[in-house]
Amino acid sequence: MNYYLDTEFDGFGGPLLSLALVREDGASLYLIYQGHAAQQPWVRENVLPIMRAVPLPVSAVNCHHHGGAYRIAEFLHGDPSPHINTDWPDDVRYFCQAIITAPGQMVAIPHLSFEIHRVDSYPTTLDGAIQHNAWWDAMALRHILARPDNKDGGANE
Repeated sequence: MNYYLDTEFDGFGGPLLSLALVREDGASLYLIYQGHAAQQPWVRENVLPIMRAVPLPVSAVNCHHHGGAYRIAEFLHGDPSPHINTDWPDDVRYFCQAIITAPGQMVAIPHLSFEIHRVDSYPTTLDGAIQHNAWWDAMALRHILARPDNKDGGANE
């Protein structure tokens, strides 16, 4: 099944602040990582104020690294071939770091594949979308890639 991923982090190479996965059927997981005070002024001004701006019934799950890893595994559980779509390489890197639980160990996800699509999700026709909010950005990516007229829609075209 296709999933759409976006992350927000504190500047280039900085700590992960939030991660969103949206499944092709619209189900989603939105994690907000605790324990890091954003240092980058741009992030403090443009990301932090909107991090919790998601519509009901979506809930932002507060977590630390280890708990977030297990939430991701739980969300993907039962899908034999999750295919993660994103628009930027850092999203893949942060996702992979997020599922590692200790040296040489990761949560139980038997198979994963990734695909990076060089597309611009914004401007979008998705009502309510807020750029630089990981959940909304993942939804906007799903919105653009899942369109029937898009020729870059993911693995199951």
